[in-house]
Amino acid sequence: MATRQRPPASLLNALRLLVLCLLIELLGFAFSGGYSVGSIGGVVVGTLCVYGLLRLMYRGVPWARLVLAGVIGIGLISSLLTFSSAYRQHPGATVIDLIATMIGLIALALLFSAESNRWFEM
Repeated sequence: MATRQRPPASLLNALRLLVLCLLIELLGFAFSGGYSVGSIGGVVVGTLCVYGLLRLMYRGVPWARLVLAGVIGIGLISSLLTFSSAYRQHPGATVIDLIATMIGLIALALLFSAESNRWFEM
């Protein structure tokens, strides 16, 4: 692969927003109070997977943004389907999750902007 230039601003801003989402989601998990070995392990594995996808996108790997788009899409559907019941059980964590989902959608728009598309086509 040829030497790449610096990633475009739209991609860098999307990656920053996605890191913010990851931190917000971790905060939401902290508020949920649902701590078990399995849930903590799932959060650790999920965090590492998303971090790996972010690194791959920084390097210009096209499939990484598609996988992350799928993850964000699943998160949006899950948030919408479970909002009322989740809000009754853990209002703080649910609102935090909704905020992270909205930020993730903004990042997704940046990931598929014309500038970012050129980066992934190189």
